[in-house]
Amino acid sequence: QPEPTGATSPAAPAAPAAPAAPAIVSRAEWGADESLVADPPSYLAKVDAVFVHHTAGTNAYDCADSPAVVRAILTYHVKTNGWNDIGYNFFVDKCGTVFEGRAGGVDKPVRGAHTYGFNGYSAGVSLLGDYENGGTPSAAAKQAIADLAAWKLNLHGVGPQAEVTLTAAGDTGVYETGEKATLHTISGHRDGYATLCPGQALYDALPAIRTAAGASRFTTR
Repeated sequence: QPEPTGATSPAAPAAPAAPAAPAIVSRAEWGADESLVADPPSYLAKVDAVFVHHTAGTNAYDCADSPAVVRAILTYHVKTNGWNDIGYNFFVDKCGTVFEGRAGGVDKPVRGAHTYGFNGYSAGVSLLGDYENGGTPSAAAKQAIADLAAWKLNLHGVGPQAEVTLTAAGDTGVYETGEKATLHTISGHRDGYATLCPGQALYDALPAIRTAAGASRFTTR
C-alpha cells in the first residue's frame, strides 16, 4: 500500500550533541612567545588517555600570575629541555582556570611531550604547583581537570572512567618497550613512567576526578 502523499517516516533519534568545550585560555591570551616555536605541531590518530601531571613549582602564586607561570614553562621547555614547544597540552591553575598548552588546536589530537612511552596515545594536563610536598589540589582545580579530561576524551569516543591497553613505546621504568600497559583513561604520570609526578596528593585525588569526569556535562560517555 503506497503511503499517502506528504506522509513522512518517523525521524531517527538524534545522536547526543558533542558538548561544547570548557573555557580555555588561549596561547594568545596568556601571551605565548610564538617565536620560540620552530616547527609545526604533529598529530595523533586518537587520544586514548589523559595523563595528569603537576609542574612541581611553588603553590604560593596568585592566580593572576598564572599566565606568567605558563610563559616561564614554555621558555624552559624550549630553551632548557630543547623541545619544540611546551610539553603539556593543557595547564590548570588552583583557581580552576584552564590554559592551552602545546599549539595545534585544543580540540585536535596534538602530540605533546609529557609522558615518555605514551605520548603517541595521550594528552597531558598539568596542575600548576607541587602536590608531593604539602600541596593539596583545590576543589576548583580537581573539577577543572575532570571537565577538561571528560571533554577531551569524549571527542574521541573514550569514556573518562574506562581503562585502555596501550603499548609502551620506550622503557619507562614502569613498562619496558613493547610491553602492554592497562591504564585508566585518566591516569597519573607515575602510572606510565617512573616518577613522583603528579605528586601524592594529586594522585590520591584521581579516583574522585574520574568520578567527577564521568558525571561531567562535557561527556556523553
